[in-house]
Amino acid sequence: MDEEIANFMLLAAKLEFFLVNLDQTFAHVDGKTRVVRGIDWDRIGQSLEVKHPFSGFDFAGSGFQLFKETTPQLLLAKEGGGLKWDSDEIEVSSWQILLGRSYAQLRNNVAHGNKAQLSAPFTHDRTREFLEAGRHLIHFLAGAHSSDDTWSYAVQFH
Repeated sequence: MDEEIANFMLLAAKLEFFLVNLDQTFAHVDGKTRVVRGIDWDRIGQSLEVKHPFSGFDFAGSGFQLFKETTPQLLLAKEGGGLKWDSDEIEVSSWQILLGRSYAQLRNNVAHGNKAQLSAPFTHDRTREFLEAGRHLIHFLAGAHSSDDTWSYAVQFH
C-alpha cells in the first residue's frame, strides 16, 4: 500500500504542477507574496464544465464514479482530545464539488494521514478504491486540458 500511495501522490503532484503551469488562474496565489499556495479546484471545475458538462457526463464509464457517489471522510478533532473520521455526506452535484471536496479530500487524506493508525470499519478496503478512482480522475483532468502526455513526464531535478 505504501508504494501505491507514493505513486498516487507523485501522479497528483505532476498533475497539480501541470495545471498551474498551464494556466496560472488554476492556482491559489498569495496576493501579497505571489507564492502559489495550492490549487483552485473551483476554477478547474469551471473549466471542466465548459468542456464536459457535469449534468450529462457519463460517470458510469469514467472510472471515477465513486467520487460522485460518495466523498472521502474528513479527519476531525474530538471534543476533549483525540481524532476521528467522519463524513458530511454532501451531494456531489458539480465539478467544483467533485474536485474541491471529493478529490481534494482524498489527496489530503493520502498526503497527510495514515488510516491504518486510526482505523474505522467504514474505511476498510476503500483506500484502494479511492486511489484507483483518483488515478482515473487525474488522467481525465490532464486529458481534458492537454492533447498529449507531456504532463506526466518523469520528474527531473538538475
